[in-house]
Amino acid sequence: MNARPEIDQPSAPLHMAAESFDAFYQQEYPGQFKRAVLLLGSQADAADSVAQAFTKVYEKWDRVHEPGPYLNRAVLNACRDVGRRRRRLDVVDAPTETSSTDSYDSGELTRVLLSLPYKQRAVVVLKHWGGLREQDIADLLDIAPGSVGPTLARAHKRLKPLLGGLR
Repeated sequence: MNARPEIDQPSAPLHMAAESFDAFYQQEYPGQFKRAVLLLGSQADAADSVAQAFTKVYEKWDRVHEPGPYLNRAVLNACRDVGRRRRRLDVVDAPTETSSTDSYDSGELTRVLLSLPYKQRAVVVLKHWGGLREQDIADLLDIAPGSVGPTLARAHKRLKPLLGGLR
């Protein structure tokens, strides 16, 4: 019995795997890009972060059983890395570009979101824009589930005077 299964063999032929990744990319890119813009305030940084995350997913495409959650975490981690680099370089955390054609990058919303610390900003974006449950947010951000609600409440308290109240 010389036949042994190959561990790293893709489960589908390469061209089929590429086609399914392409469909996944087409479906997920717009939402991931919008989320990254809201987190970073820069379309260029958002595009770089999302591209980096999709590259990670593609490299492991044949081994990732649930690519959606894996991609969500990869995008959040890439955005977090950009924020860390900004702080190390002592760059002012403000939007570097705006576009009047993109309602999610309206300048005012971006400015207000960027006034929040990263963790609060991420919770607000994931809850209100992404529509995720608190447990999912906690899993994505590697925080205790019980800290999501208080973090969201602190963010709402900071945002209320700037936006005229949140619901």
